[in-house]
Amino acid sequence: MKKVSPVYLIMLLVPLIWSSNFIIGKVLIRDLPPFTITAGRFVVSLVILLVITRAWGLLRRPEPGLVLPLALLGLSGVFTFNTLLYIGLKYTTAVNSTIVNAFSPVSVAVLSALWLGERLALRQFAGLLMSFLGVAVIATRGSREVLLSLSFNPGDVIVFLDTLVWAFYTVQGKKVMARLTPLETTAYANLAGVLFLLPVAFCEWGGVAPPFSPGHILWLVYLGVFASVLAFLGWNKGVSEIGPARAAAFYNLIPVYASVLACLFLGEELHPYHLVGGLMVLAGVYLGIGRLGKSCEGPGTDAG
Repeated sequence: MKKVSPVYLIMLLVPLIWSSNFIIGKVLIRDLPPFTITAGRFVVSLVILLVITRAWGLLRRPEPGLVLPLALLGLSGVFTFNTLLYIGLKYTTAVNSTIVNAFSPVSVAVLSALWLGERLALRQFAGLLMSFLGVAVIATRGSREVLLSLSFNPGDVIVFLDTLVWAFYTVQGKKVMARLTPLETTAYANLAGVLFLLPVAFCEWGGVAPPFSPGHILWLVYLGVFASVLAFLGWNKGVSEIGPARAAAFYNLIPVYASVLACLFLGEELHPYHLVGGLMVLAGVYLGIGRLGKSCEGPGTDAG
C-alpha cells in the first residue's frame, strides 16, 4: 500500500486550526479593534519563533534581494489578510466568512498560473466562474432583490477581497521558499508583519492601554501559538513540498470545520443559500485545481 506523506496529514490539521481563528476572531472583535487583535496574536508568535530559531540556530540572515519579498509576505499574509478578516467578521457571520473564504484556492491557482507559469486550462477558468457564482449566492443571501439593489453584506465582500491577499501571500511564499526554509520564511514574514502592525495598533489604542481581559489574553496566546506559528509553519511546509495549488485544495476544509464549530459554539445557523453557495464554491475548486494540482508535484519540491 502506498505510504501517505506526512505533509498531507499536516495539511489536514492546518485548516482545523485556522477554522478556530474565525470562531475566536468573531468573539474578540466584539471587544477589541482589528489591528489590536492581529498585533496581539503575532507578537506572541514572533516571540515563540525567535526563541525557537535562536535556541537552535535555525535563522540565517536573508540575502539583500529577499528583504523586499519578505516584507511583502509580512504585509500581505500577516498585516493585511488577518486584519481584513477580523474587520469582515464584524459585519458577517463566521459561517459566511469561511464559505466565502473558500474562493481562496481558485485565487491561488489563477495567480500561480499568471506568476509562476503553472498551466491554467479551460477547466480552471470554468472553476473560477463556478466559485465566483457560489460566492455571489452567499453574498446576496440567495436573493435576486439583494443582487439588483446591490445591498451586499459588507463583511462578505471584505472576506472575498481578502482571498486575493491570501493568494498573493501563498504564491510569493513559494518563490521565497526556493531560497529559505519554511521556518525562516515564517519567522521573517512574522517579524515584518509585526513591524507594520504595532504603529497602527498603537494609533488604534489612542495612547491608552487596550482593554485586555484575562480571557482576551488567553485567546490571543492560543491564536499566537496555534494559528500563527504551528499553522503557518504547516502551511508554508505544504506550499514548499507540494506547491501552491495542491496546498490550496486543503484550504477548503476550513468552511467544513468552521461551520461545525460556529454552530456548536456561536449558535449560528446554516441556511439553504449557505449550502447551495458552498457546494458551488467546492465544485468550482474541484474544477479549478483538480488537474492543476497534479502539475505542481515537481516544482513544489524544489525548496527542500
